[in-house]
Amino acid sequence: MIRTRRSLLAVAMALVALLTTASPAAAHVLIDQTTPRGDGSVEVSLTFDHSCDASPTTELVVEVPEGAELLSGSGPEGWSATVDGSRVVFTGPGIESGQAPRFTLITRLTGSVGEPLLFPTRQTCADGDGYDWDDATESEERPAPRVIATTAVLAEVEGATTAATPASRPDEGASTTQVAVALAVLGLASLVTARVMLRRAG
Repeated sequence: MIRTRRSLLAVAMALVALLTTASPAAAHVLIDQTTPRGDGSVEVSLTFDHSCDASPTTELVVEVPEGAELLSGSGPEGWSATVDGSRVVFTGPGIESGQAPRFTLITRLTGSVGEPLLFPTRQTCADGDGYDWDDATESEERPAPRVIATTAVLAEVEGATTAATPASRPDEGASTTQVAVALAVLGLASLVTARVMLRRAG
C-alpha cells in the first residue's frame, strides 16, 4: 500500500513538472488572430502574457512587414496607439504578467502565398528593460510575431492582395492550454487506474 501511495505521488509530481515546462512558449508576443475586413485590409491582433521579471509592460512598438500599408492601431483600455510610418507605438498603464491584453492593427498586406510576414515588436517595461521580438525564424530565442500569407476572398476585392492567417506558435502546433489540458487528463487517468489497482489488491 505504501508503495502504491508513493507511485501516486510520483505521478502527480511528474504531471506538475510537465505542466510547468509547457508554459514558457506563452512568453512570446504572438499574433493570435487575423480577420479580413472585406475591403482589402486585415485586422491583425497581437497578445502576450509575460512582462519583465518584476516590471509591467508599458509600451509595445510593432512594425508591419515590408510593403504593407499600416492604416491604424488600437490597444487595451487606457492605452493609446500612434501610427508612425510603418510602425505603431502603443503606450499605456502597466500590464503585469499573467494578463492577456489585445493590440490590433489595421493593415493591407502584400506578399506571396506561403510567405511568412513578420511583425518585429519591441516590448518595453516600466523599469526600462524589455525584449526585441525580431528573430527571423520561430526556432530562435525571440521570434518576431508572424502570419503566413494565403489566398482568400480579399484577393477578389479591388485593391486587395493577400489575406493572412496566424503562423504556428513556437510550441509547434498545440497551444500551451491544449498541452496542459492533455497532460491533466493523462495524469487523472493514471491516478484513477492506480486507485482501482489498489482496491483490487486490498
